[in-house]
Amino acid sequence: MGPIMKRYREIETCIECSAVTLTLVPDVFYYAQKAVLHPATPLFDQENQTLRPRCERALRRIFLLCDRDMDGALNDTELNDFQVKCFNAPLQPAEIVGVRRVVQEKKKEGVNDLGLTLEGFLFLHTLFIEKGRLETTWSVLRKFGYDDELKIRDDLLPVSSKHAPDQSIEMTIEAVEFLRGIFRLFDINNHGALRPADLDELFSTAPENPWCEAPYRDAAERTTQRNLTLKGFLAEWDLMTLLNPKGSLANLIYVGYGGNPASALRVTRRRTVDRKKQQTERNVFHCLVFGPKDAGKSALLSSFLERPFSAVHNPSRAQCYAANVVDQHGGNKKTLVLQEIPEDGAMKVLSHRESLAAYDVAIFVYDSSNEYSWKRSCEVLVEVARRGEESGYGVPCLLIAAKDDLDPYPMALQDSLAVCEELGIEAPIPVSVKLGETNNVFCRILSAAERPHLSIPETEAGRRRKYFRQLVNHSLLFVSVGAAFTVVGVAAFRAYNARKNSST
Repeated sequence: MGPIMKRYREIETCIECSAVTLTLVPDVFYYAQKAVLHPATPLFDQENQTLRPRCERALRRIFLLCDRDMDGALNDTELNDFQVKCFNAPLQPAEIVGVRRVVQEKKKEGVNDLGLTLEGFLFLHTLFIEKGRLETTWSVLRKFGYDDELKIRDDLLPVSSKHAPDQSIEMTIEAVEFLRGIFRLFDINNHGALRPADLDELFSTAPENPWCEAPYRDAAERTTQRNLTLKGFLAEWDLMTLLNPKGSLANLIYVGYGGNPASALRVTRRRTVDRKKQQTERNVFHCLVFGPKDAGKSALLSSFLERPFSAVHNPSRAQCYAANVVDQHGGNKKTLVLQEIPEDGAMKVLSHRESLAAYDVAIFVYDSSNEYSWKRSCEVLVEVARRGEESGYGVPCLLIAAKDDLDPYPMALQDSLAVCEELGIEAPIPVSVKLGETNNVFCRILSAAERPHLSIPETEAGRRRKYFRQLVNHSLLFVSVGAAFTVVGVAAFRAYNARKNSST
């Protein structure tokens, strides 16, 4: 079996046993149980004889949590507190000396004058695993809330899943202020931006850097050196909270958020209530960006992130996001999230009755020089209006006439004004990303989202249904009032007769 185990390093144990003579039968069940409760594969790479990245990141976070004085080493008191927390038993002074000696013999940088360093802490756990004491490392990990995938357990992430489809989840002021402090802490050069290496260091205590892949990769404002500005940093967190609240809360905890997890996120008020009250309390607004191929959607998103215009057209094959903080009059700052929908993905987004419930505003981008582009955007606009009327989740809509630097097609102005008048929305906003003339379009999108009772398109069928409902309501009101007067009249008549009979 030796050569086989050497070849297949993932095999943890090999036992020769006999059911006839009962040789090592209890060991079979012991190691089978151990393989389930304390598996080696998530912790250790047998091929390279090193800790796996997720395990190392989790242990790094645990070390930082235990290093309360933040001097980069666990002193005797901190080491003893760690032992009591994980194993309910203190370390004797001789045992602490023994631990230090073992580490120093094998890894000199694992111990310094202040105590056990991170390198020494990781080495100790490597030693435990190599000696088959996986239960020691697993006990530590589980005591600090990790599951079998070396992620924070779901029961430690109090994110409400019971909310209406037209509600969203945002970070609280407390969480935002914590992130501002984290940004300053990792902005070592005080340049107002985090380098990719700084971000890797920031997420070194998380299972992985969540912003390395879609949809977060390239979804926020960066400098020409690819560094993440404070606006971009906060916008990335807002985007992650909007799309994956539980993952956002977990990452907040990974990077050091020490407050009550329940106080980090909040559920917003229903959008239908916002429309009735004609105002909103949201800080993050979700915008759908519809439009046909080559209409200028991607260029608009790039402009939102203050990236230079590129004449090279790379058609989007999937839904893309752009998130940024928009400055408003009076110094208010709100986050706007633009979600680009490919031409062939519009009907998929609108496939469910409650599809529009999760969005605050929708824009329809078209090439103002191309009649086909206009007609396709108009078709989607009418479909969105119809779906909103049927579901009761209508959203404010704006038309964006892109490529305003080109000559418009004949009848462009008349066609667009006629449609806007028919649907009861604003005239198209002309934009030329190439010339840098965006016509304050992003503030106008945000303004439409903040006034959820306006700019909602109405079709002719929708107006007829609305008129019919009002007519029915008025009829019911008259019937109710008439019935009330009848009841009052009958009661008065009976009282009069009773009084008359009594006097007689």
